[in-house]
Amino acid sequence: MTGHFFEGAEKLLEIWFLSSNNNSGTDKGNNDLRNIPRDLIEEVLNLVNCKVLKYAQSATTDTYVLSESSMFIFQSHFVLKTCGETTLLHAVQPMLALARDYCEFDKVDQVFYSRRKFLRPELQKAPHSSFDHEVAYLDSIFEGGCAYVLGRTNDD
Repeated sequence: MTGHFFEGAEKLLEIWFLSSNNNSGTDKGNNDLRNIPRDLIEEVLNLVNCKVLKYAQSATTDTYVLSESSMFIFQSHFVLKTCGETTLLHAVQPMLALARDYCEFDKVDQVFYSRRKFLRPELQKAPHSSFDHEVAYLDSIFEGGCAYVLGRTNDD
């Protein structure tokens, strides 16, 4: 294959947080991911290999339009969607640290990662070069997770 190739399969990461100090309800305390400074979020996105094109804020959500998709930050969870040759899972550990340091979230409630089959997996950077590598990467961070493949692996 010659010329430029763009991998369109979307990678999706969601992480939901809890705090052992029981302030993660509807109060306006420290337990809010939107308290993380924007420049630190942008540093994490640089690790993922995407740039912020536009930022918007509402009463419930900080929204980032990215060069490779989007990120939504809510009080106790975030959603990061990327495509192309981004390294989405490189956001996990920095976001865990930021959630702990700026929001007093010391527990992860749920983690969800999904993606479609890549057309050219050999072009993906680690750990996205294979499903097994992605699972191993997440298992090295989180205990007790489960990985599932839905659908056919030899067809899109």
